[in-house]
Amino acid sequence: MKKISFLFIIATTLLFSNKVVSQENNIDRVNYFKYVVIPVQYKFQDEENKYMLNSLTKHLFNEEGFETYMNVETKPKDLAFNKCLALYAEVQSESESFFSLNTQLKLILRDCNDQIVFKSEGRSKLKNYKEAYHDALKNAFKVFNTFNYSYNGKNSYDQKISYLESETSTVENSNKINTQKPTLEEELNTTLPGTYSLFNENYSIRKIEAGFILTNNSTGNKKAFINITSNNSILFNSESINGTLSINDDHDLEIEYFNKKSSKLEKVTLYRID
Repeated sequence: MKKISFLFIIATTLLFSNKVVSQENNIDRVNYFKYVVIPVQYKFQDEENKYMLNSLTKHLFNEEGFETYMNVETKPKDLAFNKCLALYAEVQSESESFFSLNTQLKLILRDCNDQIVFKSEGRSKLKNYKEAYHDALKNAFKVFNTFNYSYNGKNSYDQKISYLESETSTVENSNKINTQKPTLEEELNTTLPGTYSLFNENYSIRKIEAGFILTNNSTGNKKAFINITSNNSILFNSESINGTLSINDDHDLEIEYFNKKSSKLEKVTLYRID
């Protein structure tokens, strides 16, 4: 009799636990939010973007159709006015011990009041730390395979932000001065064109109407197209590489992309030579 009672208690506990998880994992609520913000360093990491886990988080959300920003990036005007338009990503590691049988990560999305809107888990049995973290995170994202994210505008802050934007726009227009900061496009028009080197080959970048073209100096072949998105990301697209571009302090071009063959985030650098 005691054994039956004990089993009944376990079954009841498991049933209740499943209900709690299903409530937290009401994935449709994700559609209420316009953005996802990802930190450059999770609490369990001892350095920024360790194992490129944070970059991978951003990449995986982008693949699912979300508009994402790292927490150090400049935010769009509506999000800058009110952070409640975004979900805030968090990744927790459940297995930091060398003797752990597997790597377990929790992917958590919180609202601006720190309430959990959605969470999922992913595990990996790989032994290499970087590969295991990547594998576990990808497994945590599998829940999105059958879910098509689409912002539905049900976030009540939208109307308030629209009002604030119109008020700010009025003030800005009435106080315009000649010392306005240049836009990203204006900056790139002067800094991006030039000559670059990669694997002993020289390439030139020139401005075109829709963006920029990267051309091989020896063959004259057009190798890549560079353009700016509406959220001020710089995209680099070629036959073999599709990723995001940034310019370092030496004016070299760093392209971060997802290598489908290796299933890893990788980086290639075009070095400025003029």
